[in-house]
Amino acid sequence: MRYFLLLGGATGFSLVFFASCYAGNRPALALRDAGVGCLVGAVLFRFLHGAFVSGMKSRILERTKQGEVLVSRDEAGDSRVR
Repeated sequence: MRYFLLLGGATGFSLVFFASCYAGNRPALALRDAGVGCLVGAVLFRFLHGAFVSGMKSRILERTKQGEVLVSRDEAGDSRVR
């Protein structure tokens, strides 16, 4: 998870810093804005990582349950797959 935080922070910092410099802000204001962008980017990527992990867990659980159903059908002698 720390890699997602690092990636989100670096992405947020660089995007906001370059956008702020391009807008003509002074370097001190650009760094302040980039610091805020770093925090926002890190939090955003943390939530995205949580959603990704949750989706993967549910998909693995679904596949495991589906595999158990296929095994139980095979043991019962029902070879048809629906």
